[in-house]
Amino acid sequence: MKWYVIKVVSGKEKKMKEMIEHELKFKNSQNVISQLLIPSEKSLQIRNGKKVNVEKNIYPGYILVECESISDVEANIKHVPGVSSVLKQPLSQSEIDRILGIHDKKAVEDVFCANQKVRITDGPFNSFIGEIKNLDLEKQKAKVCVLIFGREVVLDLTFQQIEKE
Repeated sequence: MKWYVIKVVSGKEKKMKEMIEHELKFKNSQNVISQLLIPSEKSLQIRNGKKVNVEKNIYPGYILVECESISDVEANIKHVPGVSSVLKQPLSQSEIDRILGIHDKKAVEDVFCANQKVRITDGPFNSFIGEIKNLDLEKQKAKVCVLIFGREVVLDLTFQQIEKE
């Protein structure tokens, strides 16, 4: 089984997934695919001072399909409204692992490292620039040194609250 990409109307991925599943069931072809997946990630955002769990599409306008032959899938879904195209090149295993969230600690180390400049994206110090002093990979946190009114202040932030500068 290999993974392929179906391009659909952006913002309508869930509805398109349901329509594709319905079409395959209607044509009695549900055995041509093993999985249909919308790549998404769950994140914690702070709205109005409260923590809210949010699910966000990683690749808007795309659905992943695991199947033996993409031509069988394409033949069954080509008339589904909203399906733009099917990419016939299979995704590599490393791409699938990354998309499905199979990360190792080295991947996080590649994103952030000590003495790296970062921008704070959330909280009271939003948009401040700081420098990473220490990383805690287990807790997904970083100690970031920020200059506030001419004084250095060390903040304990999650990886979701910072981005590369």
